[in-house]
Amino acid sequence: MSFLCFFIILPSMATAHTGLESSTPKPGQIVTEDLNEITLTFAGEIESLSTMTLVMEGQEIPFSDVEPNGKQMSGTLEAPLENGSYVIRWKIVGEDGHQITGEIPFTVKSEENYTSQESEMEESQISDEEKMQTEETEKSAESEKESSPNRIMNIFIPILTLAILVLGLFLLFKRKR
Repeated sequence: MSFLCFFIILPSMATAHTGLESSTPKPGQIVTEDLNEITLTFAGEIESLSTMTLVMEGQEIPFSDVEPNGKQMSGTLEAPLENGSYVIRWKIVGEDGHQITGEIPFTVKSEENYTSQESEMEESQISDEEKMQTEETEKSAESEKESSPNRIMNIFIPILTLAILVLGLFLLFKRKR
């Protein structure tokens, strides 16, 4: 009888942990408007020890305020996010005392940020393109010089390998007779 009770109680114990129900932004979302606040909603009440961080390319972006309240945790940003890929890393303590962690990746592609960054990038791309064209010209000249010996080796090695394989098979079958 106690064995049966164990299997009835075990599933309800496993579902007692608080999990993430929704988030703003959603996992994988591409945000096209200014983002000043991140909100996470959980299945159950979360404790005040719960926290979250925002990371872009290994750099932590500070929140001006992170507030766990009931089933939600909100983080307010000092300024709208720049274009790029971000990860929200959250760590909560549920009512049952268990610590749960997770990550939510998202991307920001705001038009306002894009146009100011675009003009800066265009200026740097012009000089970068000129450098790349020069490098490509030099590389193609070098590869033409090196390609003749490489072609011979690329043909010679497979033919030599095939000849050794045929000779080995010939000798193997000659011994068996």
